[in-house]
Amino acid sequence: MPPEIAAAQTVVVGDPAQITNRPAPVWDPARLAFLADVSRTLLALPAARALPDVVTFAYWARAAHLAALKANAAASTEAPADPATRRPQVGLGLVFHVCPANVPVNAAFSLAFGLLAGNSNVVRLPSAESATLTTLVGALSTVLAEPRHAAMAAAVLLVRYPRDDAVNAYWSARADGRVVWGGDATVQHMRGFPLPPRGREVSFPDRYSLCTLKAEAVLALDDAGLSTLCGHLYNDVYIMEQAACSSPQLVAWVGDADTVAAAQARLWPAFAAHVDGRHRIPPIRVMDKFVAACESALAPDVTAVHRHGNALYRIAMAAPRSDQETCRGTSGTLHEVVLPSLESLAPMVSDRYQTLTSFGHPRDDLTAFVVSHGLRGIDRVVPVGQALDMGLIWDGYDIIGSLSRVIDVR
Repeated sequence: MPPEIAAAQTVVVGDPAQITNRPAPVWDPARLAFLADVSRTLLALPAARALPDVVTFAYWARAAHLAALKANAAASTEAPADPATRRPQVGLGLVFHVCPANVPVNAAFSLAFGLLAGNSNVVRLPSAESATLTTLVGALSTVLAEPRHAAMAAAVLLVRYPRDDAVNAYWSARADGRVVWGGDATVQHMRGFPLPPRGREVSFPDRYSLCTLKAEAVLALDDAGLSTLCGHLYNDVYIMEQAACSSPQLVAWVGDADTVAAAQARLWPAFAAHVDGRHRIPPIRVMDKFVAACESALAPDVTAVHRHGNALYRIAMAAPRSDQETCRGTSGTLHEVVLPSLESLAPMVSDRYQTLTSFGHPRDDLTAFVVSHGLRGIDRVVPVGQALDMGLIWDGYDIIGSLSRVIDVR
């Protein structure tokens, strides 16, 4: 490594001299064991239990969950039952990851994807420190120091550096793959640094997500069911403060006006009470939310702004906008529309739409909605409560498949 590159970056975890571009098999048992030990280490830390995003990753990386992901991946590829006839699948080699500041836990998920796909990984962490990153880095360092994981030193390098095109160019030129999480500007900027001719890129730019609630289904809930729905909606909205691309920004109620009004009158007070007992927003963010709500109230298509204390704001809109993806909130600001059917959503869905969370809609109706309208957006349709569940398919990519290669042996 040239001295100027070494001086421009701070090594947080690992050793640049040990990192390799030698691929490993996909779902390598040693890597599964490594991630499972990271999970156990995190779950044993009192500091981690106070960080919902860290807990989410720790549960995701448990041995049992990784085994389930592996089994599901094998089933989805329709691989031959006889292992001797399966085509071997290995990593690309070295993957360079650029991770976002607004969702710091994505660095851990990105690293995990790279490892499971059989790659060595250089992960650029966000420049800003955070409790999430400090906790994750501490756990990774602890597990990497264990003798039984000594071989992982060749596969894990975490670095931090300010905007530095020389470092970006250096790692890109040596990478067999690149993963970029961030805004559209970040994705476009990184594409200015060439990969080798066979290099692959998986990018996750700005996306927009929404939730649809069938009003009659909400009204049909008993008290226990309503409490469960509030808990699931809380997870989607507040765990990541709506910063994640899969966090809902718009709630689309489906039903006639009277039924929706009755469902809103039942759900929102219960949800506000649920949030109030669990979530506190820093004063500066409360002020930012209030100012944004005041600005929203000036729009001609905003019919009302409902405040449920400082935790929950609802921006009622007469209809979805053609540029609805520009209507975003944070820390519990939800835009809200009333529609007669799911089909009314179709005209606004562009390729910027990622996740649709739903409650009360039959699965077949949701499938038909996405497929029959030929939508260029909506890559995930999941029940309310699963917006943040990270899967091996994300933004429409098979991540493991995109970061690995299949060897055709005949």
